[in-house]
Amino acid sequence: MALVGGGSRHLKRLAAPKAWKIRRKRRFGTWITNVRPGPHPKERSVPLRVLIRDILRLAENAREADFIIKSGKVLVDGVVRKDPRFPVGLMDVVEIPEIEKVFRVLLDDKGRITAIEVPESEKGIKLSRVERKVTVRGGRIQVGTHDGRTFLLDDKHRDVRVGDVLVISVPDQKIKDVLRLDKGHMVYILSGRHAGTVGTLNEVVPGDLIRERAVNVSVGDATLETAARNVFVVGREAPAITLR
Repeated sequence: MALVGGGSRHLKRLAAPKAWKIRRKRRFGTWITNVRPGPHPKERSVPLRVLIRDILRLAENAREADFIIKSGKVLVDGVVRKDPRFPVGLMDVVEIPEIEKVFRVLLDDKGRITAIEVPESEKGIKLSRVERKVTVRGGRIQVGTHDGRTFLLDDKHRDVRVGDVLVISVPDQKIKDVLRLDKGHMVYILSGRHAGTVGTLNEVVPGDLIRERAVNVSVGDATLETAARNVFVVGREAPAITLR
């Protein structure tokens, strides 16, 4: 049985990414499901089976989790997903209509992937951070986001920058708003001792050929400086979605 590689069906629990919130001791088994290549990188996602069984605790074992998933009872960002290895990651919306539950994938205080229940009114709202921006044929602007989506921007949104966050509707993927990586806005911390908490952006420090762009953020009484890639804009005066 292969241990590594995008096509491997399983990997050892001890070798699983640190972001996976799983039990790793031998008594819980040696192997765990590997993610299939998809919209999120392996280090920032978990297989749908692991989310249903280990994080949400909606199944006792893999067989029960697979029954739920393969029966078409789980929607990710408004789309039915029947693959137990499908990767779910940060800000994904997981809906299980049969039990009238909606969850959003977030991080716990150790930077591990978890999920919280959110109001049904939020099931059609998704936040996607812009990771790439290019000009394509015809002079149009295209951006790629952290969850594998691409958008061709209209004139209204041409000034979107890398690090900004698109508020989109799912599953139709229409841009409803843009949350800028600007001073005074609310950001979600993705790593370090403040992972999983919300702070206020004080300053964006431009990068250069040697140093990457950084941000200064206030979290409660503390102030921290980190790379811009370690924060995720979630709102202006207040978060646009439920985070706790």
